[in-house]
Formats: sequence, C-alpha cells, structure tokens
Amino acid sequence: METCYIKYGHYNPFQSEKIKKKIRDTNMKRYGVEYPQQSSMIRDKYSSLHISSKVETELYHFIKDNLEHSILKNIKNIISGYELDIYIPDLNLAFEFNGLYWHNEISKNKNYHLNKTELCEEQGIQLIHIYEDDWEFKKYIIKSMILNKLGKSTNKIFARKTKVKEMVDNKVVRKFLNNNHRQGFVGSSVKLGLFYNEDLVSLMTFGKKRKIMNSVSSDKEYELLRFCSKLNTNVVGGANKLFKYFTKNYNPKEITTYADRSWSNGNLYNQLGFKFKGKTQPNYYYIINRKRKYRFGFRKDKLVKEGFDINKSERQIMLDRKIYRIYDSGNLKYIY
Repeated sequence: METCYIKYGHYNPFQSEKIKKKIRDTNMKRYGVEYPQQSSMIRDKYSSLHISSKVETELYHFIKDNLEHSILKNIKNIISGYELDIYIPDLNLAFEFNGLYWHNEISKNKNYHLNKTELCEEQGIQLIHIYEDDWEFKKYIIKSMILNKLGKSTNKIFARKTKVKEMVDNKVVRKFLNNNHRQGFVGSSVKLGLFYNEDLVSLMTFGKKRKIMNSVSSDKEYELLRFCSKLNTNVVGGANKLFKYFTKNYNPKEITTYADRSWSNGNLYNQLGFKFKGKTQPNYYYIINRKRKYRFGFRKDKLVKEGFDINKSERQIMLDRKIYRIYDSGNLKYIY
C-alpha cells in the first residue's frame, strides 16, 4: 500500500487514473473495447467455461450414480500431458467432455482428440468423447449409450427370441434411427429390423459405398451404415443375427464399415468377422448455432456459389465468418 501511494498517489492502484488508463488501453488493444464485459468474445468465453464446467459435473454424477466401481475425476497422471475428465480404473474406461468453445480449432489442434484417444489405448483404456451438442440435444441417446458401456442397460433381450424382418417403411426407419442412433438417419438400400414380440428392438442398414468416403460403388459391394438398438436395451447377439441374415440373403462381394473412435474401439466389427484395414484422419465439423455441422455442406465450390470469394480457401472463408472447425478422433476402417 505504501509503495502504491509513493508511485501513484493512492493506496489502491485501481484508484489511479494512470493505471486505469493503462488497463483501458490494454483492453482496447486486445479486445477492441475499454472494459472486458463489453466484449462478446469475452462474455462467450466465460459463459462457455461455466456451461462446460456445469455439464461436466452433470455427466460425472450421472455416471457415478449408475456405477458400483470407483470413479476418478480430473486425473492428470494416467496419460502424459493430458487430463482425463472421468476415469473408471476397474473398467479401463474414461470419458472426455468436449465443450464446443474450448475444443474448437482456436483452442485445440486438429490431432488433440486423436492423440488423447491413442494415448489412452496405449494404456489399455477406452476413451469415450462426449461432445457438448450431443449431450445438449441428444441426451437421452447419450445416457443410453453410457449405460450400455457400463453394462447397466435396463432391458436385456436374447436374439434367439427375435425375428428378422426386411423394413420397407422408410418413415419407421427414419424415426427409429433418429430416436436411437447418435448420428441419426441416413439413406440406405437394405434395412433389416429385429423384432421381439412385434416390437422393433434393433436395426441394421446397408447401402452402396458412399462417395464422401472416397469409394466407388460396384455390384455386390456394400457399406454397413447404421446399427443400433432401442434405447436402454441390450439385444444380446442382435448384431450378429442381423449381419448373418444380410450375408446369407444378399451374398455381398465386399462390405465396408467405419467405427467412430469417439465411441468405438471396433470390437463389434471384429466379432462380426470384419478385418481391420486402417485408420482415417480426424474428421472436422463446423460449429454453427451450438451444433456441429458436417464439412460436406461447406465445400469451397458450394461456398463460391453462395457468393464467397473464389480466391480464398474453404477454411479462410469460414474463419472470416468466425465459424470454426472442431475435430474428432477419426475412424477405424473395416472390410468383410
């Protein structure tokens, strides 16, 4: 206090016009405003921090309340240079909550989530990535998937008690996928349903290889597009029964599929008889209205048609619009 009085003529430095001017000048240089609370960027940053912290705590308590094992939070000594948000040692399972603000390209490099995933794999740990928009807009699906990972699904059905039916009503397929699959509906040519007492409990769909996967379709070459079961339901042997029906009745020459490393380590496809073929690079999405939008809708040719500068790259156009990328952990590719 005495030093401040000698230097600035006040016991409190914030009473000094010289100090206050220096603070205002610094804020103007950094944020374009005199006071931080006037900056929408600063407000968004601290709002996002509050939301992420709140949701991460909510996620932690949901897992803890459905678990008999010990659970650890914010662990820094398992993988080098990274923190695990939630870790369950007895299950070799960890969860990462990815807030869209704090995990976009401004804050994290493109390999951040991939590196974390692979470092966990080296320790024998499966890391599940839960993105903020999935938790906010598809919470009931995410909770069901978490319970399945924990072995806590409410209902258990054995596939031997079910029947396979070919689905022709696309409205039913769309509704089932949107209600039960994290990625929702996608068009398909073959739709196989598994029914228990006339109730649709599992669904597996196939289609020709998609161009967005850099594939060229030919006769009898398919891609396994979607598989899911009804919320909070574990259909034991369901995937195997549906897949066997497809291979027997459609006699495919080749089947390709991809495991999203945010949730899957590929074990299901190994069990079905697929062969591992490699890893893809991380996919990126654009964050728009608090949701991730797949990059395919923002190709440069499409942006140019919308009137954006042909001399700029897709990324530069989006950066100019303050629309940022967020990267996932990539996929595992399998061939049958």
